[in-house]
Amino acid sequence: MNAKKIKILSISVFVVLIVITGYSTVYGRLVPYSPVIVGFEQKIYKRATVYYHKGYNLPSLEDVDELIDENEKIHRLKYKRKVDIILCESDQEKKRITGSLTRAQSFPFLGRIVFSRKVQDEATANEKRFGMYLQHELSHSLTQQNLSLFGTFTFPAWLNEGIAVYSSDQFGKAGYFTQREVSEHLSKDIFFHPYWWPQPLQQAPIESKEFKLKNKYYFIYSEFGCIVDDLINTYGHDRFIVYYHQLLENKDSEDVFLDVFDISFFDYLNEFKTRMVSKLS
Repeated sequence: MNAKKIKILSISVFVVLIVITGYSTVYGRLVPYSPVIVGFEQKIYKRATVYYHKGYNLPSLEDVDELIDENEKIHRLKYKRKVDIILCESDQEKKRITGSLTRAQSFPFLGRIVFSRKVQDEATANEKRFGMYLQHELSHSLTQQNLSLFGTFTFPAWLNEGIAVYSSDQFGKAGYFTQREVSEHLSKDIFFHPYWWPQPLQQAPIESKEFKLKNKYYFIYSEFGCIVDDLINTYGHDRFIVYYHQLLENKDSEDVFLDVFDISFFDYLNEFKTRMVSKLS
């Protein structure tokens, strides 16, 4: 291949990459990280900007600033920027933007939150409270805004979910297990180790077929929320915050746990299960 053909091929590849990146930034998987969001109307609050489609029946978001303030108090942490909340007009749009049909997601770096149409329809039909899901995702957004690039990949996924469940008080709501229900399952040796998350159940050490529970993921999230609640009740909110904040600094999770709580994570989990089961008596 002569130099001219190589040059033409290189330019063609470059143009194709620019087109793909441009499309992804405006309409595809890079929207959660794009410097601008196009094709949406905006509703601006003091601490958040909501993106939605014109003529759309918006769920109630009037308490978004209050929820953001509340999350900062619980996490003892500040948001580094206004929170962008994207409301998709269809589940297909959410899948195009995020690659997933989950109800809601918060993304690293900018901490943008994307909601599916399903969770919004549930809220407007008064089936499930939108504010609960919003506060859960705001917790993720706060954590993600305070993580470095490296920390995004090292921060314990179970803790990220546990804090979100705890701070939004999801126990016993919208399919999530109550703390007593979690205790009842722990008494039957049904336990999903935090280190297994976020592996798909079939790839975790405990096989999906052996994890005989309806709403498995609701149980897992609830269990992680119970661990956070137990850490706070057993050791105090101040010590838990020290643990949480040190992990935001990319420190080794097991070393930090031992240093802050004077117990290994392995031994703590055994004590956690014993405490939870004892609540049944």
